[in-house]
Amino acid sequence: MNDTTVAPFSSECPSCGHERIQVGYTRAELQELLQTGADIEAYCGNCDEYWSASTEDRADIASALSRKKGSV
Repeated sequence: MNDTTVAPFSSECPSCGHERIQVGYTRAELQELLQTGADIEAYCGNCDEYWSASTEDRADIASALSRKKGSV
């Protein structure tokens, strides 16, 4: 896997409470967003709602990115 590979992660929708798989970012994009402290946006297709990934989500993403070159 390289930095241009899509890196899926999950985030809980604040409206319906379901975990939603997010596939809109590459590894490099997620790493940059984490390093700069910028929002990582998530989306629920059922609720048609966007939200910022939580602090816990961000920690999980960072941990997964540091562990392996697969999905996060």
